[in-house]
Amino acid sequence: MTFDSDSRYLELGHRLAQVLGATLQEPTADTLRDLARAYHPAAAESRISAELFLLYKYLLVQSCVGVFSEADAERVVAGLFAALNERASGLNLDGERQAAMERMWRLRAGQFDPSFGEDREQFLANEHTLHWKRTIVQFCQNVHEMDDPPDIWAGEDGPSQQASRSVTKILDQMLAAVHEVKRWHVSGAS
Repeated sequence: MTFDSDSRYLELGHRLAQVLGATLQEPTADTLRDLARAYHPAAAESRISAELFLLYKYLLVQSCVGVFSEADAERVVAGLFAALNERASGLNLDGERQAAMERMWRLRAGQFDPSFGEDREQFLANEHTLHWKRTIVQFCQNVHEMDDPPDIWAGEDGPSQQASRSVTKILDQMLAAVHEVKRWHVSGAS
């Protein structure tokens, strides 16, 4: 399947940006915020929010990669990034700040790639009852890097276990939303 124009990809990007914004308001996001606070109680709320945004953006990109063909996924993700850049332009950020945000995205995406890839394989193989362990640890380390981080997986139903279930739930929601966006686009609805 191929799409007809770059403007159509931008429309898809706008819809996906709405999905991202909505998922950040879900209780699943609060679960990850709570984990970040338990991991590092002195973490600034702005840092937690920024890292949560980057994690959810990464999960949404992975959802797009899982739903669209490789060629289309690249353009859909570019449409998402263009839509997010439009929103950021309303913040009147200077070029240096925008470049710093882009570097941070690339850094975080590179950090999440190996952990998410391994976690995804284990999830698909159903090897563990708790999933997304490496991805969640990477998120916590992004909030506050520690040489000797605490064992966040101790206990039977602590914040990390709840976060694991939340990541599974949010990925399910994102995949459903991306399938809906794809169906909307294929049907030509506006």
